[in-house]
Amino acid sequence: MKKVECKSCKQEIPLIEPYVQFTCPECDEIIARCEKCRTFGHTYVCDCGFEGP
Repeated sequence: MKKVECKSCKQEIPLIEPYVQFTCPECDEIIARCEKCRTFGHTYVCDCGFEGP
């Protein structure tokens, strides 16, 4: 089974929990964020160095 990790808090996201998945605007890498990090606006940093809210 595929594991999904939140890019902000680095925790594994259970697939039954709500989360969002999108591509980095700089390098097209897939970024996943858990509901908690999205709600509180925690930043994430992509492997290419792009930083987002």
